[in-house]
Amino acid sequence: MFKHLLLFISVVGITEMVSAQNNVTVKFNNTPFTTGSDAGKTSFKSSDFIYARADLGKTVKEYFKIDNAGDATTINSLNFTFKMEFTDARDGKNYASNFSSGSFIYVKPEDLAKTYINFDIVPDPSTASTVLCMVRNFKGGLFSSTVYNLDLKQYKNDSKIKITIRLAGYKETYPGSGYTTTEGMPKVTGEFEMTVNHADNDTYIQNSGLADKKIASTGLNLSSLPPIFSKPFKTTDPKLTTAKLTAILKRDYPYRKVLKMALDSDGGQLWLISKNDFGIPKYRYFNGILHVAYMENGVCKVGSVELIENYLGGGKYAPLAADYWSEYDRQINCAAVK
Repeated sequence: MFKHLLLFISVVGITEMVSAQNNVTVKFNNTPFTTGSDAGKTSFKSSDFIYARADLGKTVKEYFKIDNAGDATTINSLNFTFKMEFTDARDGKNYASNFSSGSFIYVKPEDLAKTYINFDIVPDPSTASTVLCMVRNFKGGLFSSTVYNLDLKQYKNDSKIKITIRLAGYKETYPGSGYTTTEGMPKVTGEFEMTVNHADNDTYIQNSGLADKKIASTGLNLSSLPPIFSKPFKTTDPKLTTAKLTAILKRDYPYRKVLKMALDSDGGQLWLISKNDFGIPKYRYFNGILHVAYMENGVCKVGSVELIENYLGGGKYAPLAADYWSEYDRQINCAAVK
């Protein structure tokens, strides 16, 4: 399974702790946090569900330096990892693990502007909502929690395990490398303890599988339209009216019913020209993106479209067309498209 990161780690009790960075408070509880005033717990059993909340004092985007939040379908994420101090069930000795390279935890679009972030540690499978993946593009191998991947019987029965979790921003080791590092990036940490009961092991494994199944099927679904749909880029360009864009999408993608659209642009020069190596125009394109909420085969999704005018020669361009529709669109409840 993708979530196998640490071998000697177990779930046993839980404590609340303050992060070493900027006095960020990380709290833990056995029910999901609803407000910042919810009290944290300091002790849990391996039969308990566990949830966490980090109060940042800044927005998630600002605190973790998520500079390129991207468009409506971009998947933003943080690095999540943990380490443990535990007593081994076989030899009765105490051991400690270190932070691994971790996995990626999905940051929902609506969470970027919040000054806190809630996330699951050991969730109730029926309400699991945190999405993790071993790769940052989240294209397969989704799961609910690395802490859920513990074999309780590896740890001494009735012992306490100290678990330290860490959330961190990340960056590429160098541009275009595809590899990431958390070095020099903002981090928050929190500690908790959990008391192990070997009798909980079967249920623990079962809950892990059920939570993973839920996340794999619905974890990346959007709960609401991204903010760009309520605050779209506005222009008086006659080629970019709602009526004309709707007609273009209907012509180029007749099997997709457009429900709502939103233009996005930095407000600079609206139209740019792509040229070949000889300086001859290939096409003229809109310097931005068109976000689209649509229905296909009874399922609603949110994607994006690039708009271009192919060069015909002699200084003339073809009519505006939808050149490329995003490949990995996000599913959304149709009732949320308003």
